[in-house]
Amino acid sequence: MLDPESRLPLYHQVETRLREDIQAGRLRVGEAIPPERELIAQFGVSRITIRQALANLAAEGLLIRRQGRGTFVAGTRDRAFTESLANLTGHLEELQLRGLDPEVKILALARRALPADAAAALARPEGEEAGFVRRLVWVGHAPLMLSEIWLPASLGVELTPDQAAAEGMAPLLTRLGQPPRFGRQRIGAEPAAPEPGRLLEVRPGDPVLRVTRVLYGEGERPLAYLRTLYRADRYEYAIELRRLNGRH
Repeated sequence: MLDPESRLPLYHQVETRLREDIQAGRLRVGEAIPPERELIAQFGVSRITIRQALANLAAEGLLIRRQGRGTFVAGTRDRAFTESLANLTGHLEELQLRGLDPEVKILALARRALPADAAAALARPEGEEAGFVRRLVWVGHAPLMLSEIWLPASLGVELTPDQAAAEGMAPLLTRLGQPPRFGRQRIGAEPAAPEPGRLLEVRPGDPVLRVTRVLYGEGERPLAYLRTLYRADRYEYAIELRRLNGRH
């Protein structure tokens, strides 16, 4: 039982007990933790308290939730990935540079009419035909990101399924003679729509991280537009901040 006289909140006491069980190996990597009703009975607290403790441990990377299956002890490969904003490396390329072996599922590879957002990003007319790739990336035991990639037809680039699955877009374009020189990126959040939520194994309406990126070649020529949704519990960005001398 917990100590109701302690200055530590009850959810923090539950969190500490579960963390100790994980670190001591009493709860092993990949093992499902007891369901909420058992934890409520075990600790003698409310459902809200249990959920707060589990949410904190998930944010810390010690637990991972899998839609429709429960909450599990996370292994190293399940924990949140941090990507720097300082370098022009692709989403898939960043994982490969870490020595990971992401599983890439190509969901679509075709020519399609440019939607408004992609057309504006690529400075092309809406409805113009362009190359389109949609791919789902898994790392460890769960999906990590869902990407849609648009390539202007004027590039003359025709990707094969193997190419689309094997490489990040920046190194692939470089190898195909269209090296990106710089990129522009925007980061935001949105509620998961039903179909992307199903693919990412999150509930519809749960927040997902949205990253849009345009890669540019020589003369600021747009080469590719990427729109990627990340599971918010598995990915984060980091940036180094510096103060300018003499500024207050």
